[in-house]
Amino acid sequence: MARFEYRALAANGEIVTGEIEGPDRKTVLDRLHDQALLPIQAMERDAGSGKGLGLQLSLGDDKAFPPGELALFAQQLTRLLNARLPLDRALEILVDLMEKKKSKKIVAKLLDRVRDGAGLADAMAAEPGVFPGLCISMVRAGEESGALPVVLARVADFLGKSEAIRQRITSAMIYPTILTVAATAAVVLILTLVMPQFESLFANAGADLPTATVIVMAASDGLRGYWWAILAGIGGLAAVLQLLSRQDWFVVFRDRSVLRLPLLGPLITRIEVARFSRSLGTLLGNGVPAARALALAGATVTNRTLVDAIEALAIRFKSGEGLARSLEQTGHFPDLAIRLIQIGEETARLQEMLQELAGMYEHDVERILERLLALLVPAITLAMGALVAMIMGAVMTALVSINQLGT
Repeated sequence: MARFEYRALAANGEIVTGEIEGPDRKTVLDRLHDQALLPIQAMERDAGSGKGLGLQLSLGDDKAFPPGELALFAQQLTRLLNARLPLDRALEILVDLMEKKKSKKIVAKLLDRVRDGAGLADAMAAEPGVFPGLCISMVRAGEESGALPVVLARVADFLGKSEAIRQRITSAMIYPTILTVAATAAVVLILTLVMPQFESLFANAGADLPTATVIVMAASDGLRGYWWAILAGIGGLAAVLQLLSRQDWFVVFRDRSVLRLPLLGPLITRIEVARFSRSLGTLLGNGVPAARALALAGATVTNRTLVDAIEALAIRFKSGEGLARSLEQTGHFPDLAIRLIQIGEETARLQEMLQELAGMYEHDVERILERLLALLVPAITLAMGALVAMIMGAVMTALVSINQLGT
């Protein structure tokens, strides 16, 4: 019987933590659901093997929809329900419409549970790790209010915008990644294939080689003779980082350090604030109680520093402080976000202002990504060009020295 450490959302909106025993993660999650808790994280504590199994609402896991498929599911289900089809019939059609096998299996399970008498929200909640908690809460609010198609349309819009941001970030990193791989491969080929051709020439020169040439030749020898050790070192470093990423102190240190970086920090902050604002505004707009909406919106944030800040502001908010004042006390949210939320509270337009804030920061994310890309590509090109030039310069310097010695 394994022990699992969990974080879950209670019915009153509070985040609760603890440990629970169970044979596997699925059983543990079922027990948490039976206790009226919505799991946010469930990680096995196994000091012997060092293995951990985690469930993150914001990131999903192996059972989740493929990227982009969840938004497509919500959009298509909205259209079918707007056509006045019964829920079970709409899900039956979606089983055939979904392209990926994984998506078909998920929708088929929903259909089976709905036919057994469960509501859509309960059917979604019975699939841990598949549907974000905020989506389940919104669907449940829609079912209780009799406005499920309207709520699903908002869910689809939210998921579509979140997917668009993810795709923009992914697309922005494709070219720099390809450029880095190609440039690195070029340097490796020069060191392993080109430089060995000069070894015999330099060895028979009978003169001391320039320092730069000695360094380049040593790098060539090391790469050819100890490539396996280099790969093992990279793999070992990756394994150590993976283990450290399961330690709370390291996650806190890493996420706090990332927020302090000159360009990456503001980018991460805007991404997280946009996601939080979009989630919170959508939840409040669908009748989810404020305390529960804050906890669910906070569960969509991935940076641990901001997660802790949101949990702290949720406590202050429950004690009677306004949302803007609570955000300001955390010290981690931009002034613009605080001021706009304050205006929204004062004018009773908080939901609208949260959505506007999310749109502004999503636009800023796109602009910052373009700026980073504009700087990153030339920086990689210059760095790799300078490295290749240094290698070739070291070779040419040595050849000139040998020629001068010969004359």
